Amino acid sequence: MFDDGDKVSDVKTTTIASLNLSVDDVFGYWFDFGDSWWHQVNVVSISEKAPKGKYPRITVREGASPPQYPDFDD
Repeated sequence: MFDDGDKVSDVKTTTIASLNLSVDDVFGYWFDFGDSWWHQVNVVSISEKAPKGKYPRITVREGASPPQYPDFDD
């Protein structure tokens, strides 16, 4: 889905800065390997220092979030 041939193999040591992203770049990550939850991240701005606040944070939502572990017996 998001594969353009570039791979980053170790999420424990990869930083966002090392991705050399620019405004309007898009990248994705695979959240749940069992259910194949893919997330798309759009770069809307880049700052040297992030404003004070709690991170990570959601800036925009599109649609309702599905339950991560739905009860299929219902």
